[in-house]
Amino acid sequence: MIWWLLIPFLVALFIGIPISFSLGIGVIIFTFVTGTLPFDVFAQTLYNSTESFPLMAIPFFILAGELMNRSGITDRLINFAKFFMGRVRGGLAQVTVVSGVGFAGLSGSAVAETAALGKTLGPAMEKQGYGKDFIAALIASVGVMAPVIPPSVIMILYGAQMNVSIGAMFMAGIVPGLIIACLLMLVAYLMAIKNRYPTSSVPFSWKGLLDVTVAASLAFVMPIIIVVGIRGGVFTPTEGGAVAAAYAFLVGGLIYRRLTLNDIFESFVRSGITSAVILLVVAMSAPFGWVMTYFAIPQAVADALLGLTDNHVIILLLIIFILTFVGMFLEGAAIVMLLGPVLAPVAVGMGMDPVHFAIVMVVAIAIGMVTPPVGVNLFVMVPIMGTTMEKASKAALPFTLSLFVALLIIAFFPEIVLWLPQLFR
Repeated sequence: MIWWLLIPFLVALFIGIPISFSLGIGVIIFTFVTGTLPFDVFAQTLYNSTESFPLMAIPFFILAGELMNRSGITDRLINFAKFFMGRVRGGLAQVTVVSGVGFAGLSGSAVAETAALGKTLGPAMEKQGYGKDFIAALIASVGVMAPVIPPSVIMILYGAQMNVSIGAMFMAGIVPGLIIACLLMLVAYLMAIKNRYPTSSVPFSWKGLLDVTVAASLAFVMPIIIVVGIRGGVFTPTEGGAVAAAYAFLVGGLIYRRLTLNDIFESFVRSGITSAVILLVVAMSAPFGWVMTYFAIPQAVADALLGLTDNHVIILLLIIFILTFVGMFLEGAAIVMLLGPVLAPVAVGMGMDPVHFAIVMVVAIAIGMVTPPVGVNLFVMVPIMGTTMEKASKAALPFTLSLFVALLIIAFFPEIVLWLPQLFR
């Protein structure tokens, strides 16, 4: 009977219906055709899934990112990165990665980061002679860091769904995010040497160092406040989101004085739309997952994986393959809601720390944002740079390879992921 759930879902997804509605279509057809479950279950589960206090953090963090971006903080981060990395071969490419690290600590959204960096750095890189395909591929890959470096919308969803400490995941995501950044910088540097991309001729000065550091300092304070505050028990993740939004209002409106009433209004509208899209996926995923759990599908998958082999390395590689493959077709929120309850018990059953597996899953999902056919970051960059999906995807191959290397390091060296959360336990 489970095929009455899966086949309508897959058909709806294949013909282009948004994933949230595809999930709902699958559940509704299953309910009416099989008659095994009352339709009330669908409505009740739909509502109960979003009646979660931790999920309230999502609109707050998205709003904070919107406000910080409109307050000019992106330009300050870019200037900070230019001062330190502009003199390296292919300096603007390095600036893009470093700026991405800073912006990831503000937005928590891969699409928001990709769009912001694409609109600000994309034209500047093209003016200096960088290829359009290279620019699109680099910025799309840099956007992968946003769900990994806290605050992260996907981590909030995972923590709410799987009852894993969001504060611990925030701490655990910092080092993996920096590993990704270092590997992207290495690939960008090698490609800059190959293509002879330019360097900056701006001389170093201590006054310049002081100016860019002071200008960007308030941007670096926010993620520190959020991560330390949540991990230290000062406030919950939801309260942390409210603190982040209030901090963005304070910095953008009173200190930088860049926020206008129109900026604030548009930030609320865009944050509301983005949050609604995410929470609609969460709501529709809940009854879909409930039906699968009712028929013990997660347990069957776990038993099948554990029955294949006793080698934990092979099992972990299979899990990574499943996550990255599914990430090529589905959105991150849906993957967390559908595969989290299926794969997490397998990983924990073979001895993985729940926080460690959460980070592995988040990174694998994030990589899917730059891999076709549904690489949302590439779809964002292609119209900005005026290139094609095929050319951008081809140019992204070296960066995608580096992301997979980072994922394997994160998966098979848990100490790298867990030492920071354990240090601040």
